[in-house]
Amino acid sequence: MESRRILFALSTLLVAALACTIGQAAPTTEDLPATITAQALTLQAPSQTPGPPTQTPPPALTNTPTVPQVTVSSASNCRTGPYIYYDLLWTMQPGMTAEVIGKHTPSNTWIVKYPNGQCWLYGAYATVSGNLASLPDFPQPPTPTASKPAAPENFKASTSCTPGQLLFTNLHVELSWTDLATNEEGYRVYRNDQLVFTLSANSTGVEDDTTIGGFFLIVTPGGPTATPNPGVKYSIRAFNGNGNSEWRELYAKCP
Repeated sequence: MESRRILFALSTLLVAALACTIGQAAPTTEDLPATITAQALTLQAPSQTPGPPTQTPPPALTNTPTVPQVTVSSASNCRTGPYIYYDLLWTMQPGMTAEVIGKHTPSNTWIVKYPNGQCWLYGAYATVSGNLASLPDFPQPPTPTASKPAAPENFKASTSCTPGQLLFTNLHVELSWTDLATNEEGYRVYRNDQLVFTLSANSTGVEDDTTIGGFFLIVTPGGPTATPNPGVKYSIRAFNGNGNSEWRELYAKCP
């Protein structure tokens, strides 16, 4: 009796196993290559390892100064006000740099710091950099009392000579002087009391070519007399709208 129960249980398990096998379709030969290929591609695919994060480069640094500064391409006067009749305080040269503290728009003038304080710089040759938005527009200072310019000093002549025609000699003259005026409009240079040059403000020299004789012939009651030529007379004075400075003069002759 016991052996029959065991046999019945084994038969039931066998029937159940066969039913499971029949419910599942076995893979066909057509399915095998696709399955193998998919598995192979899965094995060969590279692993996707995340790379380092992309870094954005910092913005380029600029050398633009925050404090306004000025340079000049040619020598520029710096005065007590925006126009030529204000006193000259300083002359800014190319290669120098000065701090800008203000402006005067009507005259194209910049107010700058210089070694002894502040002055008004002529802007024709100026280049200004930095933050200009906050620069104040200065009012024009009171007009100074009108005055004539100061006379030049150290008026000198350097000469050289070459033979000329007949009794005359070719004379080359290099004139120089010290500019002491601060409100001049220019200089006038005369040769033998005749105007030969009108020069701009701040001029300190000029060259001239002329001729010179060896002797003067002077007629006297006792007859003509030859006297050595003292040279060519040169005179100079500064001028402005208020008048002229005192004269400075010399005689130039062959060395």
